[in-house]
Amino acid sequence: MASVLVQEAGTAVQLTRPPSIDTVRALCHDLRQPLAAILLLAGSESGDVRRRMDGILDQAQWLSDMVEGVIGGAADDPPVSVDVAELSYRCVRRAQPTAGCRIAFFGCDNATTVATPVALGRAITCVLDNAVRAAGHGGQVTVEVTSTDAEISVMIIDDGPGLGKVPRNNSLGLTITRALVAACGGAFELRPGTESGMAARIALPTVRTGEMAS
Repeated sequence: MASVLVQEAGTAVQLTRPPSIDTVRALCHDLRQPLAAILLLAGSESGDVRRRMDGILDQAQWLSDMVEGVIGGAADDPPVSVDVAELSYRCVRRAQPTAGCRIAFFGCDNATTVATPVALGRAITCVLDNAVRAAGHGGQVTVEVTSTDAEISVMIIDDGPGLGKVPRNNSLGLTITRALVAACGGAFELRPGTESGMAARIALPTVRTGEMAS
């Protein structure tokens, strides 16, 4: 009986073990943009008040989702059916208040996969944040979601100076992205843009409604 109790206590300790230092650093990295957006929206005296409040609530909910996803782990971010185009659009909408560049979004139908939505949202947001910083004031970022029978692609393209030519806040961004995309069963690649800037691509498997039901 005593050995069983000791084993159960050990399991409890393992289940409640706090996030690692790297996990906390990654979370802090991802919290910066929504916090900046909340401060900007709260301090603004122009525009529709109701719209600003809705924006603050959206950013606050995203902060809560990320924190709960890290603290609770997989239990608070289980794999579910995700409309990748809709999720990407929400990431673009959250990025717009603090972006000094233009962000164009192009979605598509039938872009459904099975993924952990908070993890995938964090990955898209990380790439988008890097692209916005690279494009700079007056630049252009394009987010495009396309889908085939086998694969969903999220392309994020900026017209900045290119990889290695943009000052970095730290080196966490791409490391976080690769890990989060891998956790969603996808792949991540980064390559030079056609004329300038960078093109980042997140690839995810397409899952049809019939496949999810089975």
